[in-house]
Amino acid sequence: MRRTGWLLLAACLALAVTVGWVFRQQKAEQSKNAPRRPDALAAGLLAKAGEGWVWTKKDGERAVAEVRASEFEQLTDPPRVNLKNVEVKIFHKDGAGYDFVRAPQAELKADEGSLFADSDVDMTMGLKDDPDARNRLINIKTSGVTYDMQTGKVTTERAAEFVFENSAGSSSGAVYDPALRELIMNANVKLDWAKGARKMHVEAGHLVYREDESKIRLSPWSKLVRETLTLNAGDAVVSLKEGEIELVEAVKAHGDDKQPARLLEYQAEKLTMRFADKNVINRIEAEQNAKLTTTSDAGKTTVTARRVDMDFDTPKGESVLKRAVARGDSVVESTPPKTAGRVLKSDVIEMAMRENGEEIDNVVTQSPGEIEFLPKMPADRHRRLNGERMWIRYGAKNQIETFRATKATTWTKGKPKMPDAKTSSEELLATFDGKTGDLALLEQTTNFQYEEGERRARSSKAKLNQAAEQITLTGAARVWDLTGSTEAAQIDLDQKTGNMIAVGKVVSTRLPDKKQKKTPSLVDSSETVQARAVKMTTRDDNKWVRYEGGASMWQGADKIDADVITIDRKNQRLEASGKVFTQTREKPKADAKQQKAAQFTLVRAPELIFNDAEKIAHYKNGVTLQRGDLNVLSKELRAWFSKEDNALERAHADGAVSVLQRSADRTRNGSSEHAEYEVEEGRVLLSGGAPVFTDSVKGTTRGQTITWFADNDKLQVDGEAARPTESRLKRKKAGK
Repeated sequence: MRRTGWLLLAACLALAVTVGWVFRQQKAEQSKNAPRRPDALAAGLLAKAGEGWVWTKKDGERAVAEVRASEFEQLTDPPRVNLKNVEVKIFHKDGAGYDFVRAPQAELKADEGSLFADSDVDMTMGLKDDPDARNRLINIKTSGVTYDMQTGKVTTERAAEFVFENSAGSSSGAVYDPALRELIMNANVKLDWAKGARKMHVEAGHLVYREDESKIRLSPWSKLVRETLTLNAGDAVVSLKEGEIELVEAVKAHGDDKQPARLLEYQAEKLTMRFADKNVINRIEAEQNAKLTTTSDAGKTTVTARRVDMDFDTPKGESVLKRAVARGDSVVESTPPKTAGRVLKSDVIEMAMRENGEEIDNVVTQSPGEIEFLPKMPADRHRRLNGERMWIRYGAKNQIETFRATKATTWTKGKPKMPDAKTSSEELLATFDGKTGDLALLEQTTNFQYEEGERRARSSKAKLNQAAEQITLTGAARVWDLTGSTEAAQIDLDQKTGNMIAVGKVVSTRLPDKKQKKTPSLVDSSETVQARAVKMTTRDDNKWVRYEGGASMWQGADKIDADVITIDRKNQRLEASGKVFTQTREKPKADAKQQKAAQFTLVRAPELIFNDAEKIAHYKNGVTLQRGDLNVLSKELRAWFSKEDNALERAHADGAVSVLQRSADRTRNGSSEHAEYEVEEGRVLLSGGAPVFTDSVKGTTRGQTITWFADNDKLQVDGEAARPTESRLKRKKAGK
């Protein structure tokens, strides 16, 4: 038993020796095959790695960022990681794409959660894994870039160059926020939009690009240049559509478009530019203190309003002004070359251009407005016109061809020493001289009214011939002033002279002249004078008046009828011809002792000349005078009228004179070559050509001169009382 125990102990010892030897052999073999232990790390260096270093940040299961580098060094003071040949992927939240950053070297600050690249950095935003997907890329080249691993935001304060999908540019400092898909360029921004036939250059103090909104915001100043077009503004927003500029919205904007034959200038507190394909402007909307000016060989046109909308045609990739609409206190001022300017005012004005965009085709006001025609010379007429609606058609060189207005009112400033004129009508049509731009013809219809100094007029229709300075009124025409009025089917007024011609059912009234002394006569100015005729002509401020065609003129009970009546007040003369008829009324005497019934003197003759200064009427070529029961026939007759009461004082008849008095029971008849009639005395003197006097009761008397006193039935022959045997005239008493 003891021997067996010793053998067991010996066996265990042998086994132990054998295991130890095997262990030593294996350990020696392992030591021989093990890799070489690395050298000790430098002070402050926690870790170091070679190619293939990868670091990934996740938000749950979603990868937020992935950083790769060819070399990795982790330092302790301060805690940081230095990387070489860095590539960073920043994944979008939607998982549809990522942003990619590449730099030769970078510094990872884990405690701050940021990556900083001091060297050159190349950043591309908007990459997608799907090769068929449309990538809207942004590429930025800069340096001094900081990447925030918490937000994914990339920041630099240094100069940066960037490339959009259709543009390239630069700035001082930039920020990219992948969460917002927002690119910020801090200062000195320059951007060239490359897509389209017309390149767009953009400058700004600051730029913000939001990819999800497809908008570029420029501040606090901005500038856009596209070949001939320049826009300077404060803040501006550029909206994109499928990579092309669709819209530019700017504040405190002003700009111009310089074409070879035209300059277009515009400004407003707020300006919106809309683009068609290929960066071509097709509309500009200017709001608040809007102003549009076009300058060309056709002159200069300036539009101001609270808002101006401009539409452009885009032939051959160019923007050509087609239409402009001004709204709110709108003013269009046009200055054609070498002609007078015009100023149009209305709340809403629509202006259409010709195909070349250089000349105006037509202008329409959509609200009540006013147009002012400025004089070329100080002495020229200055016209102003108001209307409910206006239509203006232009010819070459921005010269107005026609102008139409409804419910129109015109004002014309008179030439020196001439009064201002005013007209109004329901409709107005003006035609202008194509060479001079001056008003040629003005037509106004329906309820036309006219004022010029003290003169007034109205009619259904009026026409102004500017060259002749003549106004023609037709249709119930009437002209009046402080001196009287004229009505006719048509009235022509000469603005230069004040002369007037009225035709067709003329009715004229001349009021008493307050300055004229009362001297009643056939052309008396102290009482109202009325007249009718087919035609009436006035000259020299109504001092010369002619009535033609069945003319009739009357003043109270006094009257003149003739084919033609001419009044010359300056020379105090009246002439009448053709079936002349005059009627004068003797006013009853105020003295009871001399009281007589009113008498009318009626005269008919082919011609009449009346001298108002001497109160003499000269009738010629066969005259008939009738006063009560007394009739005088002669070839000529001169009549003297009283200056006090317009009564006939005496009359001289010459040539085949016949004096006839008829009563119920008696007839008296005298004949001679000359006769004189004294009204107050009732005396008739016959002389010349063997005077003869016949009394149906008393017989016949002859003599060289025969004087007959009609009132007392007395007859004188040769200046002496006739003897009874020679038919002395004596009335029989009634009943004897």
